[in-house]
Amino acid sequence: MNDLSLCLQTFLFCVNLFWRIVQSEILLSVYPGDDVILPCCLDSEEDLLDQTVEWSKLEVKPDPADRQGRVPYVYLYRNRKTVTKVMMETFMQRVSLNPDGLKRGDVTLKIRNVTLQDEGKYSCFIPGKKFRETVQLLVEPNGVRAPTTETSQFNISTPDPGGEQNNIWISRSRPGPWISFGVFTSLIFSAVCFFIIRERAKT
Repeated sequence: MNDLSLCLQTFLFCVNLFWRIVQSEILLSVYPGDDVILPCCLDSEEDLLDQTVEWSKLEVKPDPADRQGRVPYVYLYRNRKTVTKVMMETFMQRVSLNPDGLKRGDVTLKIRNVTLQDEGKYSCFIPGKKFRETVQLLVEPNGVRAPTTETSQFNISTPDPGGEQNNIWISRSRPGPWISFGVFTSLIFSAVCFFIIRERAKT
């Protein structure tokens, strides 16, 4: 195996690692008062109306009042209805799924009137499909309510889980961490190639 082949394999490994990390978690950033969409979709447009859908916040601890020590859900869909008795009270009036989305494998969650306390990591889980997705929500403490479509390039039209077509502030992307990781990966790749070439030159 020549130097070029080794460098190419190392590069492909780094790219694959970077891609897996980027795909493993979605990062959203919003302001207090915004409505936000937490995306969660199957790869196929499969009917999920009869499936269970669990949205939970990973930082939340078990409810002390629950004898079974269960962790309350942000949103729970089961038997074709919302199960509010095991949901966090702060979310009950502010979260919803799109019934039409459920018919095509889309269990995206809408949270209305976001607060600073909503910041955290959310997990979407469909037990029957063994499908899980994680979304990191950041709430900017010094922000203001999102501007309209006319004043923001980030405000895009998207199906409202309430059943209507709305302009929802989905996210202000934060490429910084991924750029840093990409630079770090490139440095590793360069170092490995340099080491390989130097060692080969000695022989």
